[in-house]
Amino acid sequence: MRLAAQFDCAPGELIALVGPSGSGKTSLLRAVAGLLQAPGLSGRVQVGEQCWFDSAKRVNLSPQQRRVGLVFQSYALFPHLTAMKNIAIAADPSRAEGEILDETQALMARLGLGDLAHRLPAQLSGGQQQRVALARALMRVSARQAAPGVLLLDEPFSAVDAPTRQTLYHELATLRQGVSTPMVLVTHDLSEARRLADRVVIMDAGETLQSGPPGQVFSSPRNARVAELVGIQNHFRGWFSKDEQGWGRLQWQTGEKGGGASEGLDGSPLILRVIDKNKLGDAVSVTWVVAGEQVDILPLSHLEELRGKERDSNLLVCQLTEMLSLGETSLCKLEPELLPGERLTLNLSTAMLRGLGATTGARYGVRIPATGIHIMPLR
Repeated sequence: MRLAAQFDCAPGELIALVGPSGSGKTSLLRAVAGLLQAPGLSGRVQVGEQCWFDSAKRVNLSPQQRRVGLVFQSYALFPHLTAMKNIAIAADPSRAEGEILDETQALMARLGLGDLAHRLPAQLSGGQQQRVALARALMRVSARQAAPGVLLLDEPFSAVDAPTRQTLYHELATLRQGVSTPMVLVTHDLSEARRLADRVVIMDAGETLQSGPPGQVFSSPRNARVAELVGIQNHFRGWFSKDEQGWGRLQWQTGEKGGGASEGLDGSPLILRVIDKNKLGDAVSVTWVVAGEQVDILPLSHLEELRGKERDSNLLVCQLTEMLSLGETSLCKLEPELLPGERLTLNLSTAMLRGLGATTGARYGVRIPATGIHIMPLR
């Protein structure tokens, strides 16, 4: 697979690589670590002021020369070594034995492993093994080492149960406060990326499609493929035209390819008010997404009160066609009255729906703020 991805990671920052299986996330980590020895590999890897790989200058440090802490999904602990020795083996062998021992014990104490020093991996739980693997990686990138380092995490939390995962999240967040090492996390879990990362890098077929803060990328995807990869459910087609300064008009088009009827039951088109960021021309076909967390559902009486008062919101009458309780949240589907067959899919608070007395088949007001609509060029 061709890798054409690129990203940067500042000291102390955590970047999450997100994408489907086969998108090149793990291959990119292996390239940074020096474990990817593909013929014709080109590019540049630089950590701090040290160049680890540069195909143009024929620089290619061995994995042993690169100070990389790598945490695998499968832990990759040495089965014949105790927890303490698994961690200590990652230290620079030129350092004094007593210094290595002190740092190993400090790392184990920090990760709650102090009582497990002499246990073999087979005697540890999955969460304990993961902590040992993380401690070993941190030993490798310790500030006491001579060269700059980077911490690479390849889906490290996917093989542990939910309570252990929450504990490891907390420990990683705590560790980040005390180290200035760049960290790169590979994950397929979007909620994990949103929770842990300062920035996400969306990858597909070996290429970087978009990068930025999780909230920005997940609510404002660059194109339809990114919207698909980050799991946006409310993805539609439309026709954008410019309006007054800073504003635009979006005509909601129906049908899979946006070629269906774009008019409501009364013959008038369903027009949404949107923010014009001056990135699109006038009168162009677009795809657009709705940030579900910004959408409100309210009684029809409240909707009538808001009409004419909120110029920055779009007020629709919708029928609640489906409501599936998922505990604290409920998966709801709403059909705009003017566009039968179209659906808005929202995760709404179950308590709020109970307070509203929501029932399937009933009609409700839906408020979509202009800031909750993101428009992309149709390609």
